[in-house]
Parts: sequence; structure tokens; C-alpha cells
Amino acid sequence: MAAIAGGVALGYALTATAASDLQITLVDCGGHPRRIAIQNKGDAPQNLAGWKLMSDKPNEVFDLGVVGTVGPGVNFYVYNGHKAPLTPLQIGGEWIYGWNPSEILDPSLFVLNDDGTDFIRLVDASQLPWRDVSRLGCLGTTEIPPLEQPTPTATPPPSNTDPGAGGNTGGTNGDQSTTTQSDAAQSTGASQNAPASGNAAASTGAGTAAQAANASGQLVGGPASGVGVLSSGGGPPLAGHLLPLGLLSGIAGAALMLMAVRTLRRALRRSQDGL
Repeated sequence: MAAIAGGVALGYALTATAASDLQITLVDCGGHPRRIAIQNKGDAPQNLAGWKLMSDKPNEVFDLGVVGTVGPGVNFYVYNGHKAPLTPLQIGGEWIYGWNPSEILDPSLFVLNDDGTDFIRLVDASQLPWRDVSRLGCLGTTEIPPLEQPTPTATPPPSNTDPGAGGNTGGTNGDQSTTTQSDAAQSTGASQNAPASGNAAASTGAGTAAQAANASGQLVGGPASGVGVLSSGGGPPLAGHLLPLGLLSGIAGAALMLMAVRTLRRALRRSQDGL
């Protein structure tokens, strides 16, 4: 039992101490292509999402996320520039990845040179702060500057989507415009309604004429015909009846004159007969 317990405890201890340990093991800064060798010297796999290779210039960065997960004791390589593989290449179970690959010699594609200042750095940039895991200088490079942490990107303040003073101001202007239009419409209506007194006078005159015609004996029309009857409900304006009413007034006047002439003739005849 003691042996079993000791074995279990040892297993837990080994599990707790298991960790990855990626290191740059080789840098060739003068060959075609330039070569970088990296090995996981730890006893646990390591996912390289967010990890990077960086050289001495800000734009010289290679994203190691394309590598994926590296198992314990595994080597992989990154070749740079002229003759580097255009797509990931596997040789003898080990993978080679191209950094600025080209089949044509173009010195501007090299990120490493034996000039006494160049180097390569392995960085865990999966979170802030970045972790400088491993570094190795080219031939003649004696000093590698410390890793500069990136400046955190400030989060912009949320935009004000609440319709505050600006929206209310616009609404106030809109209300004022509506009020102005309403006032103008009311003024226009008032001016259009102004001739109502003229219509009333015309209606009164027409009604008086119709009444006079009816008083004369209702020679034309009458209540049954509807002539001279004013409706208090809806219907066409009274001005539309002015012409018929005027004609009726003229006929009534002519009838009255005719009756007066006949009466006068009878009176003259009676006076002559008396003489």
C-alpha cells in the first residue's frame, strides 16, 4: 500500500511540474535561405497561438500560430528569404515554414544578416505583458536589446446614442415649424372665410325675393317644389340658387304689374260708364 501511495504521489508531482520549454537552438544569418531552429525542450505540449518570432526591425515579425501545437522534444524550422519553402514542408517528420519565401534572390526579403546587430527573438504574445521566451544573436551580435512591450490600445468611450439635447432641440425646431405652418393655414382659412358676410347678404336677398314671390299668390313654385325653402343642413351654397330666385322675382313682378294694369282698366271703364 505504501508503495502504491508513493507511486501516486510521484505521478501527481510529475504532472504538476510538467511544462513546455521552447528554445531557439540555431540561427544561420548568412545562408540561402536564412535558418532558424526551435525545439520544445520541455515535457508538455505547447500551443503556439499568439506566439511570434521577431528580429531587430518593427516590421520583421513572423506569426507562429501557423505551426499549431508543438509536442515535447519536437523540432521545427523557419526558413527566411531566398529558397525558403513557399508552403509548409515536412522532411523526416519535422516541419519547415517559410518567412518571406522567394524563389528569386531579393535581399530585401531577408530579416537576418551577419552585420553585428541582427538577432531573432521568440515571444509569447498570447497575452499582455508579452513574454520574452528565448533569443539568439547572429554572428558578431554581442547585445540584444530588451523586449519592448506594445502600447495597450485604449478602448474608445461608448457613443452617446441617447437622444439628448440635440434631439430635443431638433424636435423643438420641428414643433415651431409646425406651429408656424398651422398659424399660416389658420390665417389663410380666415381670409377665405371672410366673404361669408357677402354670401349671407346674397342669401338674405334671395330669400326675401322668394318670400315676396310666394306672398303674391305663389304663382310660380311653392313649398312643394322646394323653391325658396332654405335647408339648415348640408347642401350646395345659397349662391347657387340666386339665378333661379332672380328669375322668379322678375316673373312675380311682371304678374303684379299685369294685375295692376287690369285693375286700372276696370276702374276707368267703370268711371266712363258712370258718366
